Amino acid sequence: MFPDFVEDARFDPYWWRDGSAKSPVTYCRFLDNGEEVGRAKILPGSRSYDGYTSWSCPPAGVTEIDLIEIRPDLRRAHKRYGRQAVEAISLAYGEPVIAMSLDETSDGFWSSLGWTAHTHPDGEGYRTLFTSV
Repeated sequence: MFPDFVEDARFDPYWWRDGSAKSPVTYCRFLDNGEEVGRAKILPGSRSYDGYTSWSCPPAGVTEIDLIEIRPDLRRAHKRYGRQAVEAISLAYGEPVIAMSLDETSDGFWSSLGWTAHTHPDGEGYRTLFTSV
């Protein structure tokens, strides 16, 4: 079920509309003193990305962060909202947690968490898979 996200120009509206998620899916809002600072789309029990030969998906699946967005005005803030959001996801849904690269900026974020980068053996045209363990 898609959440009732309030329209907020500080978040990418394309990401947070109905119909773009795989199943099952869970949506999260991250709050600081009642103010929304981030959002995430989580795929619990995901079994995707078999083609990445340097990583094996556990039989029970993984917690996949399909999308995560921290408000642009709060990114790189001293409160480290992105790191806190990923830690909360890990605690709530369990390890291991995976995420696919979106671009060079997201690569830097996942690497800063100490996550392992896995490239697809077929190379170009495939995004980098990041894993928490």
